[in-house]
Amino acid sequence: MPPDQGFPPGVPPGSRYAQRLAQARPELFQAALAAIERPFEADAMRAYLEARPAANEAALKRTLRQLRQEVMLRVLLRDSSGRAPLAEVVASMSDLAELGIDYALEHLCVWLEAQHGAPMANGARQELIVVGMGKLGGRELNVSSDIDLIFAYPEEGETVCSGPGLRPLSNHEYFTRLGRKLINALADITEDGQVFRVDMRLRPNGDSGPLACSFDALENYFIAEGREWERYAWIKARVVATSSNASVAAGRRDLPGELAAIARPFVFRKYLDFGAFAAMRSLHAQIRAEVARRDLAGHVKLGPGGIREIEFIAQAFQLIRGGRDADLQIRPTLEVLALLERKGLL
Repeated sequence: MPPDQGFPPGVPPGSRYAQRLAQARPELFQAALAAIERPFEADAMRAYLEARPAANEAALKRTLRQLRQEVMLRVLLRDSSGRAPLAEVVASMSDLAELGIDYALEHLCVWLEAQHGAPMANGARQELIVVGMGKLGGRELNVSSDIDLIFAYPEEGETVCSGPGLRPLSNHEYFTRLGRKLINALADITEDGQVFRVDMRLRPNGDSGPLACSFDALENYFIAEGREWERYAWIKARVVATSSNASVAAGRRDLPGELAAIARPFVFRKYLDFGAFAAMRSLHAQIRAEVARRDLAGHVKLGPGGIREIEFIAQAFQLIRGGRDADLQIRPTLEVLALLERKGLL
């Protein structure tokens, strides 16, 4: 970088993000440069968040965004200097997303329960289940990825209030409010930027559907309305957080396991599902048509031979054979491709 640009030594010349951050927070850039030999691992992110409990939503947003700045700078410097392989980059970004969701839920639940009480059903406390789809589900986030989420909860019921003046809510309304607050905590643009863009369009009925749904409603949707492209999307589905992880650890209910049991028969059929070929072919044709309409032939994600087509190859085999071969019920695309090669299927 020419010296008259005013950037500190070591700023990658191709990164406007690093240039802006180096000017705004030179001390942060120097700290990242000093730590360039070390990956920014999940334990360090967790320690950062644990040392900064938030008093309100503004403080929560500030902490998450400042952590993102630190993680992004370290990842950027290590990647641009050839120190970080792809696996490290996607692991760091996926860890940032998962730990950020956990941190936000930990605080937002306390604040919302103080207003409306705890969500209950049949004498048991209910939890928000955050499902990561797409690249988050496969732990394949890159530095420009948004995160695709779905919100679910086990049972319908109502919050139980113990204090004066508190207004109970249905579990549906409670988890809808909690979900909106979580989206805002991650996606709102503040003076510190944002953590991740959040996309909720993969939920049942997309933008017109409820923001959060019960397990029963999700199962009924799969049976009555689930479409082939949704089977494709749910291959990568993974529970990335719950609103009360301690209760799961204590053995009360295996909520991720229950959700997986609902989704598995929808995604993976017991027979060799060659009918999935037609649906995949149709979806692929739609994407190709959109690429042609928008003149995106050279697009690294959507163009011919791009990331989306590589994912199609892997997931077509998973849809067709995954019900008979449980080995194929895995999420990371590179692992699926390697497994297909070992099995002689590709």
